[in-house]
Amino acid sequence: MDKTYAEILHARTGNSVLAWTSVAPDILAAANVLKERVDSFDLGSVAAGDSVPREALLGHVVLMLRGMAVECLLKGLCLKRGNELVVDGKYSRVPGASDHNLCELASAVDFNVDYAEEAVLRRLSLFVQYGGRYPIPKSAVIYGQAATTWATPSDENVFNELVRRLDRSLE
Repeated sequence: MDKTYAEILHARTGNSVLAWTSVAPDILAAANVLKERVDSFDLGSVAAGDSVPREALLGHVVLMLRGMAVECLLKGLCLKRGNELVVDGKYSRVPGASDHNLCELASAVDFNVDYAEEAVLRRLSLFVQYGGRYPIPKSAVIYGQAATTWATPSDENVFNELVRRLDRSLE
């Protein structure tokens, strides 16, 4: 049976390193815009009893977007290493990795991470899976792995270096 144009385009784009890696900078740019808004807000300016403006509370969305960008880079690396993500007209997971689990993705594509990077990836995974978009995870077990902290500047430095290493590995 002949493939439709949409099926051909889907497979070509889904299996393109460039398609996956070109999306990551856009997602990171969006995260940075939000982060600037969050960082520019002075929580000390809120009087007791006043509500905090929504833009001051978007840190979890920033982390979700960062995790999504890293996921795109890791999937690009998966493709660069000869794998396919679209098979028989359907998206296929990275072999050896669960959906949105950045530690498993890094391992599956042989991208070695140190302890600090693994900790950042683990927390970003939780924000991608639920922390930045849903009020609860799929199961109560994940609550025990709550991604409640992000240390500045240490986690920022680890994240930025991780993205630089990923970018270099994709050159």
